[in-house]
Amino acid sequence: MRFLFVLSVVALVASFSFSESVRGDTLERFTRRNRFLVEEDDGIGEQEEEPLLASAQMLTPYRGAGPFDISREYKEWSFGNHTSRGVIYKPVSRNDNGVVTRMDDGSKFPAIVFGHGLCAKPEFYEHMNVLLSSWGYVVLATEEFSDCDVSNFAPGGEQVNTTAYTEELERNVLYLASGAVGGVNASAIALAGHSMGGGASINAAVSLEDRIPGLVKAVVAVAPWNGVEPNPSTRIPDLGSDVPVFLICSTQDSLVPCSGPITTEVVIGSFRMPFASLIPAIHGRHHGVDWNGGVLAMYENATSSGGDSPAVILAVVKDANHLTIVDTDGRAGGTKLAEEAFSRYLEFPKVDLERGAVLPTIEYSVAFLEWVMRGDAVARDLLWGEGIQSDARFRQPVLRSSGED
Repeated sequence: MRFLFVLSVVALVASFSFSESVRGDTLERFTRRNRFLVEEDDGIGEQEEEPLLASAQMLTPYRGAGPFDISREYKEWSFGNHTSRGVIYKPVSRNDNGVVTRMDDGSKFPAIVFGHGLCAKPEFYEHMNVLLSSWGYVVLATEEFSDCDVSNFAPGGEQVNTTAYTEELERNVLYLASGAVGGVNASAIALAGHSMGGGASINAAVSLEDRIPGLVKAVVAVAPWNGVEPNPSTRIPDLGSDVPVFLICSTQDSLVPCSGPITTEVVIGSFRMPFASLIPAIHGRHHGVDWNGGVLAMYENATSSGGDSPAVILAVVKDANHLTIVDTDGRAGGTKLAEEAFSRYLEFPKVDLERGAVLPTIEYSVAFLEWVMRGDAVARDLLWGEGIQSDARFRQPVLRSSGED
């Protein structure tokens, strides 16, 4: 299998004579004409006029598990002439300091449709989805398009039809809104996702807002891939002012960087080459070596559409790579499964957290959802006040636009 994969990669390179030019002139031209979110001279560098709080001191109310015990069910369902499979997490009882209250059949909860990354499986995100659900959310995580093999990387192969994946997320939202899943508040549905799922969540929200205004209440996009078709950075301005968006990326993400060139390498045994050199053959020349501006382009385009802009936050996590950003400490079982799967052919930077440190992605995602879905004033103040701006786990300043600027 490994030998076949190497042959496929070599065939890709042969089909497109890119070689070292990607690492040389192409990247050099790129750095001259683009600014990087993670560079010190990009105009939005660290501004630490006020002392920042490290993870141990920055105790938000949304860290860790919420007050609900949950159930987990692997399920197959049909909707819109399509059969899907995935995992549904549901709150089943509330646990207040050991006092357990069972939810009755009439209990309704906000819902989240979660989209996984390219070639990723729902179980890679088990930790995040369990925590989200424990805060009182029904979470549906589809497994559609979660399998990839060598044939997907051969010349002419297509890893995933990202437009079809976006349509799957749209179907999942409509499925939850139909009342087919018990315990769902059909008037409070959000989209969330990582990598391909993050980019597709934005596109799905735009499409649904155009068809059924008000159906999707919020989007949480973690390391959202701007290689989804059409590029989310071109779609997000159409989202309008009623769907807030939380964009989260990392300075250590070499595959879907906040901005700037892709630096991940394909590594199989002693074989090594820049992943960026494969992009034109696999994904098309139009993506470039920076996914068309990356996550920063999504934020900038969303905030440049005038008075009809959504409320958008772009938070850059310091100490996470593309896989660990959806974790709390990089050690969850799902993260280990993801590392085992992708380390067969991709190399990600190793990021070591200080002892006791907690990555902020999940707790701030919870805060964002609590603010939008439940009107939580504490969450609002954390996100829009000085709280998030004093958190040393993020590169400061965190970029925020209320949509009213």
